[in-house]
Amino acid sequence: MDKRGYALAVCLGLLLSACAGCRLARPDAAQTPEPDRLIGVYATEEYLDLFDYDAYFDDNADKLAQTGETVISPQDGDAYGGRIWAVQEDNGDWVFEDLEGMGFYAYRYENEAEAGVASHLDEGLTAGGMHVTSADEGESVELEATIYHVPGGRVRYHFNPVYQTPDGAVYLTAGTGIYLEGAGEGEASTQTISDAVTTAGPDGKSTVTGCSAAVTVEIMYAPSEIVILQMDEDGGVLARDSYDPGQVPESLTPAAGCAYLVAETHKTGPAGDTVTRQLADAGTEYLSTFHAREDGVCVKRDTALLWSGEAGI
Repeated sequence: MDKRGYALAVCLGLLLSACAGCRLARPDAAQTPEPDRLIGVYATEEYLDLFDYDAYFDDNADKLAQTGETVISPQDGDAYGGRIWAVQEDNGDWVFEDLEGMGFYAYRYENEAEAGVASHLDEGLTAGGMHVTSADEGESVELEATIYHVPGGRVRYHFNPVYQTPDGAVYLTAGTGIYLEGAGEGEASTQTISDAVTTAGPDGKSTVTGCSAAVTVEIMYAPSEIVILQMDEDGGVLARDSYDPGQVPESLTPAAGCAYLVAETHKTGPAGDTVTRQLADAGTEYLSTFHAREDGVCVKRDTALLWSGEAGI
């Protein structure tokens, strides 16, 4: 990790709670017989100004007329915060059309054949895991993901909570933000949002359904070349292939006698060229490499390793 005096700054705030790991108030819980449930997060570079000023000033017209001014509190943010609704595609997935960003959320579905939990993960969010725990007392979902981003000025993201209503619709509300300024390779910051709801069943027994979503923003220098080395048992090089980032094939068949692979990612940073290496032993199913998009997000690309000799690309 580069520790050459780069400053790391974290800025949290706007209308919701100002701490990472905050617990979120459920919108309109008092008006909803069964509360809406947090199901994940949607990351945007810009803050989503969804506050309904017209409704707020209509409801507070008397106060404004008497004092000439009014102060918007965090509680007002809960009451007047707007929503952006997702659209369900033909395959059942939920997407936020025309909204710049990346989402990771686990939504419930139900059809004639089955019911369960499905996940949505946008390109640019590298999933660290999705863990679903079910018990008689309830169910919990834990989501973890990382946004790898090239350095340059201020790298900023806002993490907007995603909810699902009892009838299955999906929406998001404005969330809090973090930023990394002047950070170097490997420096990172994480924000977690979580919530839980309690539901009483017909037998009077209560169940708790919870969700937490942790997103890390980590600095990565932009890859300039990917080199894959095929090695024999004695450490000899059987083959050396060079690729442009993002052009590594979808599958690769190691040569006969290949004991392991080494993937070298060449990068150019402020201090010059650097190389990171990934080792893949025989039997490893996937090799992961990255390439940088124009917006600075580094996207992971998985290459299937066909050790058994099936035809590869």
